Amino acid sequence: MGIPPKAVSPKNGSVRDLPVKIILSRPRNPDNIGAAARAMANFGFGELALAAPHLPSWRETVETSATAGSGEAVWLMERARAAVGAADIIGAAKVYGTVAEASSDCAVLLGTSALQRRTPGRDVVALPDLRAWLGGVTGKGAAPRLGVLFGSERTGLSNSELSHCHAVINIPTCEKQPSMNLGQAVALVCYELAGRVPGAVPRAARPAAPAPSVGQVERLVGEICALLDEAKGPGAGKRLEEAVRTGLLDARLTKEAVSALKLLLRRASGNKGT
Repeated sequence: MGIPPKAVSPKNGSVRDLPVKIILSRPRNPDNIGAAARAMANFGFGELALAAPHLPSWRETVETSATAGSGEAVWLMERARAAVGAADIIGAAKVYGTVAEASSDCAVLLGTSALQRRTPGRDVVALPDLRAWLGGVTGKGAAPRLGVLFGSERTGLSNSELSHCHAVINIPTCEKQPSMNLGQAVALVCYELAGRVPGAVPRAARPAAPAPSVGQVERLVGEICALLDEAKGPGAGKRLEEAVRTGLLDARLTKEAVSALKLLLRRASGNKGT
């Protein structure tokens, strides 16, 4: 069993009602994976997912984290120390093939980017403004299941990966050195999330109806693109798929609206089933 994905206040031990999944896309360095997991443990978050990790590096992470902090002589002890106190998180982590699969159960997905050579086409939220942005999404009601997506050490998140996100978190840094180590970035975001108090900021107008998960929206994207392929022929391209996904996320559809659109698409394609 994994650690419940809740944020715990270090001062009073109270549990914040903020279910959070940290998602690492294409990570390659065991040190960074371990440091990210340790940062999560520092601030009370326990749910880690990896999308298309470098499998040899992931196996090394699992092997070394199991003995981290035990006092035993292990190979690459520095690597083991990176994950001290996070063996449970690493042991319970789930591995997925794609970002879409890893985030399919999230109601809100936030990407992270230094915005170098990136034009995400999404709202950009500076890290100090993250609590206010989340307050606008959740108001005083129950917090939605939140996913936070971090890119690979080499390239960060691609524009295609960012197209899956509702908004993009940017950590303000010096222009001369805008990129940040993966573990450090996870630590800063987790710190900000752990300090968030639900309902502490004014509530923004949001539909009362339940919102669809990222996975439900992704399935709708697939059906729309399949119908477009039938109409225009295959090869419509990634840009069209990203444009459809972005439009659906911006529309903030309800679950009922997603179901209605799927029914409409199936009728249009000649499939009468629901």
